[in-house]
Amino acid sequence: MESISLFSLFLIGLTSGATACMFSCMPFLAPLLMTHSTNLKQATQVVLPFSLGRIFSYTMIAMAASLSSLLAKNILEDNTLFQVLLGTVTMLMGIFLLVRTLSKRPAGCHTSRCYPQNIKGALGIFGIGALVSLNPCAPIVTLIALSANTTVWTSAASYGLSFGLGAVLVPFLFYTLIAGTIVQGLIEQFRKYIKYIEIFAASLLILVGIMVFAGKIAL
Repeated sequence: MESISLFSLFLIGLTSGATACMFSCMPFLAPLLMTHSTNLKQATQVVLPFSLGRIFSYTMIAMAASLSSLLAKNILEDNTLFQVLLGTVTMLMGIFLLVRTLSKRPAGCHTSRCYPQNIKGALGIFGIGALVSLNPCAPIVTLIALSANTTVWTSAASYGLSFGLGAVLVPFLFYTLIAGTIVQGLIEQFRKYIKYIEIFAASLLILVGIMVFAGKIAL
């Protein structure tokens, strides 16, 4: 029974991640890819921590549901705090990228590859991914319902993990292989305008953060 539930949750997550969920990540991932992605490795370094953040949230939701389904539902329904946190983290990430772009670069450095992603950047992207996933949609309600039927936290964690792996699979492939490749092509075509592209991308991320903070973009 547990293996069937795990596979079912994987399929539910896969379906959710391949539809509207995938494009809801675009306002956050597109600017990050524009400032970090000059090859497949760098695109992966952006999308991977974002995806891990999403899996982390789904696992925590499942474990919370196992302890108290009512508590988990209340947390998701009252997402004002997470909206403020997501907006703040997104704005800070955008400001960091903007300052980095406007700061003086070493001689001979013409692209963002001269600034490899550090642990702070990865943690920021992880946080954005984790907060983006706190969305009380129908698939997550299903995850809560199944997790609430078990009192063993390890089983609940496996539910969240299965759902999360399914939810991030298609977006991970899309943003690393397709969107990342498109961004790389654009950067190659407009290399002499790379600084302006990065300024635009960072400013766009700040704008998204402001809109999330103000409630114009819902979780």
